Amino acid sequence: MEKSTAIELPKIPKEKDYEDYLCAFMQAGGLYVERSIIHREVEELLELDILTTDFQPSSAENNLIEIKGGDWGFSDIFKIRGWLTYLNFQSGCFIVQKSREHFDYFREKARELDINLVDNSNLSKTKETLKQFLQIEPEEAEIQTIRFAFLLERKQLKTIKTLKKRLSRKSDVALDDYFFKINSGSFFSRDPIDRINKLFKIFIKYKNITAKICNELNGGDFDENVTNLSVKCYANTFYKAENNILQISLYVEHLARVTILKCAIEHLIDKLKGDYNQNDLIDRLNYLVLPKTIKEGLNEIIKDKYFYLYPRFWQFFTYVFGGFILTDIEAKEYEVLSKKTGIPVDEIPNAFDCFNKLFPRNGGWFYKFPNSGISWHSMFPISFSGIGANYRRMIYPDDKTYDGLAKMLGKNKTMSDLSKWNNLAHAMLQ
Repeated sequence: MEKSTAIELPKIPKEKDYEDYLCAFMQAGGLYVERSIIHREVEELLELDILTTDFQPSSAENNLIEIKGGDWGFSDIFKIRGWLTYLNFQSGCFIVQKSREHFDYFREKARELDINLVDNSNLSKTKETLKQFLQIEPEEAEIQTIRFAFLLERKQLKTIKTLKKRLSRKSDVALDDYFFKINSGSFFSRDPIDRINKLFKIFIKYKNITAKICNELNGGDFDENVTNLSVKCYANTFYKAENNILQISLYVEHLARVTILKCAIEHLIDKLKGDYNQNDLIDRLNYLVLPKTIKEGLNEIIKDKYFYLYPRFWQFFTYVFGGFILTDIEAKEYEVLSKKTGIPVDEIPNAFDCFNKLFPRNGGWFYKFPNSGISWHSMFPISFSGIGANYRRMIYPDDKTYDGLAKMLGKNKTMSDLSKWNNLAHAMLQ
C-alpha cells in the first residue's frame, strides 16, 4: 500500500474557519446548508453566511444565519433585519463568538425584530448551543470531515481566482462565473421553479465545461463543441489523481447538479402541500419551460417515499462520503448513510437513482474502479474523494489508521486508490 498522509485541521477555528466550523455542525446535524451567498447586481449588495433548509415530508423550512467572530452591536442586528426584509424572510439567526455585557438585553431587542441572537463564546458547548436548530446529534467525525471539505472548496475557489488573474484563459473566467451563478446568482429567485429554470439555463450554458477545459489545456479552443475528456486528461485526473484544474471544474459541475436536485425537491414539497397552484397562469408557463428531463424526473421522484430527504442525502454523500462506496463493506456503508441521512437502508438505491432520473446517463452514474472494491460516482472530483477516504479511516478501524482500514478490505487496489485520493486532498489543502 502506498503511504498515506493524515489530513489535519486547525484546532482553533477563526474567521472563515469559524464559519466553516458552524456550518459543519449544521450540516452534520441533518440540515441542508448553503454558504457564502452573494447578492450582486451593479455592485455587491450583501453576502449571506449561511442558509439552512430543514427538509420534512410537507415542508422545506429555511433559516438565514449570520455569523460574527469579532465585535458586534445593534448596527449588526439592524443590518440583519434589513436583509430579512429585503429578502422576504420573516425571521433569522445571529450567532456571535464573542459575548459582551448586557447580552440578555441585546437578545431581547433582537427577539423583538424576529432575530434569534445566540452566544457561542464557549466553543466546548457548541453542540449544546446549536441543538435548537438540528435534526440529529452531530458527531465529531462528520464535523471534522465537513470542515475539511469546506476548506478544500475555499482553496479551490481561490485557485480559480488566481488563475483567472494570472493566465486570462477563457476556461478560468468561465469556471469562476459558473460557480458564482450556481452558488449565488440563482439564489435570490425565491420561487423554486424560477430558480430551477435559471440553474438549468446556466447548467446548459456550461455543459461539459470540464471537457472544454481539457481541450484548452491540450492546445485546443475552449469554445469547441467537445463532450468528453481526452484519454490523457481522464487518466491523469482519475487514475493518477493529479492535482489539476479539472478537479475543480468537476466539483463545480457536480455542485450544479446537486443544487438543481435541491431546488427540484423544494418544488415537489410545495406542490404536495398545496402551495404550488398549477391553475395560476404564470406558474403554469414557468412549469412548461422546464426541460423535459427535469419534468419527467420530477414525476418519477415524487413516487419515492423519502424523496424529501434526497438533498440532505446527496450533500452528505458529496462532502462526507466523497462520492464513493466501499463494496467490500457495502452493508456498513449503507448503515452509516441511513443513520446520518434518515433514509432507510432499503431505500438508499432510490436515493442514488434519483440522480439518473434528473440527469440521465447511459449505464447510470456509478462506475466500478478496475481491480478495486470501489463503486464511484462518475465524474466526481477525486480531491473530495480523498476527504471521504479519510472519513472511512476515522469511523471504521478501531485504531483510526489506514492500516487498520486495509485489514477490513479485500486484497486488491482499493487501498492504493484511497491512498492516492487522500494524498491529493492533503496536497490541495496545504
